[in-house]
Amino acid sequence: MAIRIVTGGIAQETNTFQWQPTTLEDFQTGSSGIHRGQEILDLDGTGTIYGGIVAEARRQGVELIPTTYAHAVPGGRVTRHAFETLKQEILDGIRAALPVDGVLLGIHGAMALEDEDDGEGPLIAAVRELVGPNVPIVAPLDLHTNLSDAMMAGADAFVGYKHYPHIDTPETGAHAMRILLAAIRGEARPTMAHVRLPLIAPNQSMVTTWQSPLKTAIDRAREIEQEPGVLAATVLGGFPFADVPFAGVATIVVTDGDPALARRYATELARICWDLRDDFTIHPTPIADAIAEAMAGEPGSVYVLADIADSGASGTAGDGTAVLRGLLEANARSAAVAQIMDPEAVAACIEAGVGATVTLSVGGKHDKYHGEPVEVTGRVRLIHEGRFPILGPMGAGTYASRGKTVVLEIGGPDGIELQLTELRGHPHDLNFFRCFGIEPTQRRILVLKSAAHFRAAFEPIATKVIEVDAPGISSPRLERFDYRRLRRPIYPLDPETTWSPED
Repeated sequence: MAIRIVTGGIAQETNTFQWQPTTLEDFQTGSSGIHRGQEILDLDGTGTIYGGIVAEARRQGVELIPTTYAHAVPGGRVTRHAFETLKQEILDGIRAALPVDGVLLGIHGAMALEDEDDGEGPLIAAVRELVGPNVPIVAPLDLHTNLSDAMMAGADAFVGYKHYPHIDTPETGAHAMRILLAAIRGEARPTMAHVRLPLIAPNQSMVTTWQSPLKTAIDRAREIEQEPGVLAATVLGGFPFADVPFAGVATIVVTDGDPALARRYATELARICWDLRDDFTIHPTPIADAIAEAMAGEPGSVYVLADIADSGASGTAGDGTAVLRGLLEANARSAAVAQIMDPEAVAACIEAGVGATVTLSVGGKHDKYHGEPVEVTGRVRLIHEGRFPILGPMGAGTYASRGKTVVLEIGGPDGIELQLTELRGHPHDLNFFRCFGIEPTQRRILVLKSAAHFRAAFEPIATKVIEVDAPGISSPRLERFDYRRLRRPIYPLDPETTWSPED
């Protein structure tokens, strides 16, 4: 009989400083999606965890039984209704498939509910109660997981991404599948140990396209995974924009039945992160300085100005105006902005039509954290449905959707090209420009509302990447956040924080 593995899950990264909750509808809107049955298996070959899970199951002759897999663009806390609805679908699917040999869950690791700080822990617990204590449960984790005790208590093994931008999602899904199969076949007895440090870190200090402090630890994790008896070694940067008690940097090591070895390596990885804690601090560049440097660059230069404090991939409003205001004040030329979410402005442009000149108040409408609205006058050059393919290297084979999208030409053909969208997004692919008639290699300034995912596609074409110091709820300036539930003391908010392996 073929090994029978059931799969499904809920994936969302929660920014608790975002006032707007994530509803069931949000799991079905834009770049989000709810995949059921065969639709999960159809993700084979894509740049998602299921791109690796499905391929590995097929390679090993496993019967993979899909239930429901729902993912949403990062945003506010998930409503109880959305969570319970999706959880029940998953449980019903598992129940219909019983008996099964194992469970592979598709989760993120930093989901919080409207009435509970932990989203993954309750999901794993419900699955565990259904399948019993002897059926192994394994899951891949996003690098930004906030690791809870409930998550550790319910699963047999976790393996996390090692790249940020997340270009290794298929590989991580396949890795999780191999660990699960080893457990089912009796070839290994997965045993986990973890360390959760009193340390929160901004996303930019986790980037792996440069020798960041987190990459230093991840490099060691790769070496540890080559050691006898080690099944997986993971370093999690955490998601600092979640005001939950267990947010922060953590490590997990999975061994073959050797808890002492798992504990030793998890502690070693934690020690690397702790010793480098000062290096996690990020110093973004003032907006005016960043724009001035880009405008003074050599002809043919491409400067990426990363609006990291208003990153759609971190659950922000997506309508921050500070960088746009700076471009207007500097009379910047050859600048393209992706993007500002403003459904009202999009509707006004559509009503006016292509070729019309409009004066609009754009952005700054969602909350008080991302700047005031800015008045602009420009020509409506393009109206687009807003759905387009992703080329990669991150997310290849998938589609992005930002709702109806308008390109507004401000200051003439060589001025500022402003993308206005109905939905927020996170520009991490060259097609966020090319599919809207903008060739990124031919623009002096590219403004991207993205924390780091943009680096995989844009670093190769950029003369320089400058992270700008704009306002927003994904700012690396963590001292600006009003944390109320985060455990304290914690570094760097509490500089005198101490840690030792015995803590």
